[in-house]
Amino acid sequence: MRPVVFAAILTAVMGAPVAAAPDSLADRLVNDPRVESLRPYGQPIPPEVRSDKNVQFGKALRVRLGGNKDFWDIGITTPLVKPVKKGDQIVIAFWARAQKTENGAPGRIGRVQLEATPAIRTIFEQSFDVGPEWKMYQVKGSADQDYAKEALNAALHLDSAKQVLDIGPVFVLDYGQNPG
Repeated sequence: MRPVVFAAILTAVMGAPVAAAPDSLADRLVNDPRVESLRPYGQPIPPEVRSDKNVQFGKALRVRLGGNKDFWDIGITTPLVKPVKKGDQIVIAFWARAQKTENGAPGRIGRVQLEATPAIRTIFEQSFDVGPEWKMYQVKGSADQDYAKEALNAALHLDSAKQVLDIGPVFVLDYGQNPG
């Protein structure tokens, strides 16, 4: 990916402009953020990748949801393809918007979490209200132990409201022990 893309991601995630430093920024990305690499689960027919010029990289998944008390039954995961060390500061940043919500209420993502696999164990998590316009959302936390590559997933558990969610790229960034 280009340095400008990483600088834009980090500016959105960290809340302040960040100078482009291609080597260090590229090293922080620990997943494949492209929509095509996301792994949807829980629906008999997986959502399709759609073109959308209004979101970073121009692609999104459209997920139609009925709202379920077990919001984790439908979601998306992205595996971490690099190892993570205990105490590393991890940021999950993702693009989302909600469409066709009930009575104009905000959309809802039941939980975004960093989880250990294959037996699912949550490391950190957060729920999100999602508006109708594209926005980058984020959750931060730290690794509780060392993990080999592909031993962690970022997971978006989606089925918490009757809505249509569009999910764009999902970035998982490892800032190491001192995110400074």
